[in-house]
Amino acid sequence: MKPGSDTQIDALLSEQAAGWFIRLVANDLSARERREYLAWLKASDRHVEALLDIYRYHGYGRKAKLNVRAMPNEDSGANVIPFTPRGATVVHHKREVPRRRRVLKIAATLAGIAFTVVIGWIVKVAYFDQRITTDVGEWGRTMLADGSVLRIGPNTQLRWSFDDGQRLIVLSRGEAVFEVAKDPDRPFIVTTPLGDVRAIGTQFGVAFMNATTAVVTVAHGKVAVTKPHDGRPADDGSADVAELVADQQIVMSAAGAQPVKDVDASRELQWATGYYEFRGETVSQAIEQFNRRNRLQVVMADDRIGEIAMPFTTVKLDDPETFAAMLAARPDVQVAYESADVIRLLPE
Repeated sequence: MKPGSDTQIDALLSEQAAGWFIRLVANDLSARERREYLAWLKASDRHVEALLDIYRYHGYGRKAKLNVRAMPNEDSGANVIPFTPRGATVVHHKREVPRRRRVLKIAATLAGIAFTVVIGWIVKVAYFDQRITTDVGEWGRTMLADGSVLRIGPNTQLRWSFDDGQRLIVLSRGEAVFEVAKDPDRPFIVTTPLGDVRAIGTQFGVAFMNATTAVVTVAHGKVAVTKPHDGRPADDGSADVAELVADQQIVMSAAGAQPVKDVDASRELQWATGYYEFRGETVSQAIEQFNRRNRLQVVMADDRIGEIAMPFTTVKLDDPETFAAMLAARPDVQVAYESADVIRLLPE
């Protein structure tokens, strides 16, 4: 799976840095959260730079102690600010500031406060409420406190909790791709009712689209799959099912796990981009890809339509209408809009 673009990652980093900024200024971090904050800073230089950008925006030019600076002379310019040692007496020569300038300065300050409050609320919802739910037809993307990136499919519900020993994701329904930030001291665990997936730093996808089947696909690195254990390791190894490496997949159900198989992970997880490349699958298989992700459903009036081989093409997974129109171009298929939520494929 190709990672997200630098622009998308930078945007996520900026939002996350804003979240830490709000918490740091409010000084309400617990001891555990402070350790998470330090781990986040150490994870990448980009994290440090993103946080510094937030500090600079809000006028915190320096966070460390400042050394003595020479007093400016008359020619140094009005933008040079002298710094003096702690405890020294500073005499300021008051300058007249036009009333209009004072008013504009106050307005700018209030605007900055309002901006901070709004950003703080948005970041709280995104990063500290620790749960995400997407609707049918809705794709999501977020970055967690440790720097891991989640790409979330439609009709998905998940929540997470981090502590000193592990990073736990509970996937109640739907599908997600996890780009896991490396943290050897805290395994990254995705748990479903059918099994758990444990990793340290890797990229993999988990699809739990119904109550009977869960599919784990690894794009990079290695993961361990175990029987359901609420994210906790089984000390005796009895819960171990399999270890997967890149381009491998396993399907789990209530009856047990199928054998590990080799796959093209980049294609299997391509749905996370919102697109899918069909390579000769049947129409029935294509309909399944659309129907489980969209409110507008495609149904067949004749099962023989489902046996038709799809052309080699790439389509948007949130656009079943274009998919139906493509089939309608065939001489043996016609399309009828049965209702606002149903498109029916009919034999010609």
